[in-house]
Amino acid sequence: MINYTNNTTIYWSFGKKIGFRFSFVFILLFIVICNNGSFPLFSFINRPLIMLMHICTPWFSKNILKYQYDYSIFSNGSGDTSYDWVTLLILVIIGVLGTIIWTLIDTKRNNYNKCYYWLTVFIRYYIAFMLINYGVSKLMHAQMPPPGLTKLMQPLGEFSPMGLAWNFFGFSKGYNIFIGIVEVMAGLLLFRKTMVLGALITVATSLNIMAINYFYDVPVKLMSTALVLLSVFLLLPYLKSLTDLFFKGESSQLKQINRPVFNRAWKKWVASICKVLVIMLFISTQLFGVFNQKKLIAQYLKKSPLYGIYQIDTSSQKRVSIPNDWSFLIFEYEGNARARDNFYNVQRIGVGFNTSENKMTLNNYTFDYKLEENGDVLLKVKIKERLEEIRLKKRDPKTFELMNRGFNWIQEYPHNK
Repeated sequence: MINYTNNTTIYWSFGKKIGFRFSFVFILLFIVICNNGSFPLFSFINRPLIMLMHICTPWFSKNILKYQYDYSIFSNGSGDTSYDWVTLLILVIIGVLGTIIWTLIDTKRNNYNKCYYWLTVFIRYYIAFMLINYGVSKLMHAQMPPPGLTKLMQPLGEFSPMGLAWNFFGFSKGYNIFIGIVEVMAGLLLFRKTMVLGALITVATSLNIMAINYFYDVPVKLMSTALVLLSVFLLLPYLKSLTDLFFKGESSQLKQINRPVFNRAWKKWVASICKVLVIMLFISTQLFGVFNQKKLIAQYLKKSPLYGIYQIDTSSQKRVSIPNDWSFLIFEYEGNARARDNFYNVQRIGVGFNTSENKMTLNNYTFDYKLEENGDVLLKVKIKERLEEIRLKKRDPKTFELMNRGFNWIQEYPHNK
């Protein structure tokens, strides 16, 4: 195990030095390149390196690996693209080459206690900022929002595994808040005295995230695995103590990691000021992100003027403007709607509104619409001198079993439908 004291006479074994050299090169490169926005304003600093990888990774894929998949997709919401996996391989190769060069050049150093400390600083802040960012989003119930009208009308068999997981989490605001609080507790990693407790929490939290990503096909497998492994890396020096405590029931002392001794007082003050500034900057960017996220949600998820689920009344005359095999219309957000036919197949359609004149453009026809007191909508359109009227019967989303089943302390029988 690595000794945390600053005594330079302590010797590391050759194997420990090799392992540390590879870890140092590989982990730092991974944090810099696969930052995912965890460090505030870091995207401006690492941009040249990212642009370099945008050149190197496709070239390496094409000319060295002869890779057949699309390796030029840099960013699209997925963290498991071909580009990401090939980039990971490149970082491993650079880590191995860096270890060899470092070993050949540096042959007399006894240990890397100081380097190890600063590596753990980067890791602690990386994990903490990453999980806090996700945790804040869950506290807002924004990362996994509650099921909307379209999802309520979607049969279970149409959900992808990821969509099923997203709606499972999104259904419960309380569960989102609980998970968000646990992820925000990664902030314990920001302080040396609570690092072990924080790492234990982030191991459990990241394992849960990793399991969901693996078994529900969420494309963040690479990043979640990295969070688990980096959390375990922080706990490596404490494995014996933790084993004695949890498996043998023996008392054990967990020594906090010591900062390098600064030979000048001003260096210590500079380090402390930098830490405070980084944390304050992160907090301010989080607050700005929350405000911006709410603004974007309000802008891009603006509700339709006819927001609701409507069943098309089939008792009237045959329709021309709206196909006769359509059964439901779902208006959720501006600019689009969903139709469900008699076989419950879905069709996405464009829709436009002129609310000042109560007109709606749908399926290449312009309708006059009237909102009735009971929530129904009456559509009128003139087709070849004939007035066509269509009634849309509104369905209350609260009538869905998923939405009207609340919390119950007492249940005489399981309510499993």
